[in-house]
Amino acid sequence: MVAHTAADSASGYLYQCRYALFAALERSAREPGLMVRVEVFDDVSFDVDGTPRELIQTKHSRKASPMTDLSPQVWNTIGIWTKRVIDHPEELGRTALTLVSTASVPNESGLAFLRPPGMGRDADKAHGFLLQAAATSKNKDVAWATTLFLDQGPEVQLQILEMITVLDASPNIVDVADRIRERLRYTTRDNLGALIERLEGWWFNRLAGSLKTGKGATVAVTDIDAKVHSLQESFQPTRLPIDHATELPMGEVTAKLERRPFVEQLRLIAIGPTGIEAAVIDYFRAGRQRSRWMREHLLDREELSNFRDKLLERWRRKWGIVESKLVRKPSEDEMIGLGQDLYEKICDECVPIREVSEPFLTQGSYHILADSGKIGWHPTYKKKMQEARRTAKDDTDAALG
Repeated sequence: MVAHTAADSASGYLYQCRYALFAALERSAREPGLMVRVEVFDDVSFDVDGTPRELIQTKHSRKASPMTDLSPQVWNTIGIWTKRVIDHPEELGRTALTLVSTASVPNESGLAFLRPPGMGRDADKAHGFLLQAAATSKNKDVAWATTLFLDQGPEVQLQILEMITVLDASPNIVDVADRIRERLRYTTRDNLGALIERLEGWWFNRLAGSLKTGKGATVAVTDIDAKVHSLQESFQPTRLPIDHATELPMGEVTAKLERRPFVEQLRLIAIGPTGIEAAVIDYFRAGRQRSRWMREHLLDREELSNFRDKLLERWRRKWGIVESKLVRKPSEDEMIGLGQDLYEKICDECVPIREVSEPFLTQGSYHILADSGKIGWHPTYKKKMQEARRTAKDDTDAALG
C-alpha cells in the first residue's frame, strides 16, 4: 500500500492549506457550525461534532499532464476512501468525497462522469470506466487500492462512486488566492490585499501551531468568520491593524539594538536590564508596525508626523519641569533621579494614533525620538550623547524592515 501523505511537495502542502481556507470561507455562510480540519480525517475535511460531512483530497500539479482513470493519485484516493467506508460503514452514502485537482481529466473517462451535477455526471458510467481501469492497471504501487475497490460488491462500489465528486481543472495555488479575494470582495472594499495577507498569516500560523503536534489542525469556521470581521474592523478609516504587538526581535537584532543611542539614553539614567529589554522590544515593535503601515499605504507621512509632534509636545511639557529643577545645580545622582522621574511619566503614557492605543507604539515611538536625539531623559543628555552618536548608528534599520 502506498503511504498516504498530505502532499509530496511544499507547493502541494501550501495548496492544501490555502484551499482549506478558501473552502471554509465558502461554507461558513451556509453552515456556520462546521469544523474544518487539516490532516485529521483527510487532507481537508468538514464535520459537525466529529462526524465528517465532507472529505477532500487536494492534488496540486505544476505540470499540464491530465489526470486519467489509471493515474496513481486517483487510485490512491479511491483506495483511501474505500478503506474509510470499510472502517466506518455508517458513512457509506452519507459523507461527501471531493477530489480537487488542478489537472484536467479527459471527457471520455470515468473521472469526467464524476464531475458535479450539470456537468455530465453519471455515476453508473463512471463505475464502468473505473472498473475497467482497476482491472487492467499494472501499477504495483496502487495494486492495494485497485484490489481493495474490486473486492467490494458492485453495489458498494457504486455507492462509493456516488459519494465522489471530481473537481478537475481547479484553481491552482495562485488562483485560489484570487478566489479568496473574490469571496471577500463582497464584504471588504478597501485594503483587501492587506486584509487577505493578514488573514492568511493568521491561518497558516494557526495550522502550523496545530500540525506540529502531529494531530492535525482543527478550526471552527466561525473562528475564521470572526477573524475576517476583526480584520475588517481594523481597516475602518479610524482604525489601523495591529500586527506586531507580540513579536520579539531575534537575538542578533536585539544585540544590535542594544547598541543604539536610545538604549544609551536609558543607561544614562541607570535603567536596569529589565527596563532596557522592554524598551528594545517596544522600539522593535513600533518600528516594524510603523514601517508596515507606511509600506502598505495605510498611514501617510502627515499622520505619522502629527503623531510624532503630539509625543514631542507631551515630552516638552515634562521636560520643562526638569529644567526648572536644574537651577538648584543638582548632583549627578540627583540628575539621574530627575531623568528617571521623567522617564517614568513617559512610560505611563498611551497616546492614540487615530483610535488605536497600544502602549508599545507610544513607548517605542518615544524611543525612536530618543534615538534621533530629539528628546532625552538625563538633564544633560545632549552633551552626554555627543560621544555616543558618533559610534552608534549601525545597520539595524534594515533589520526592522
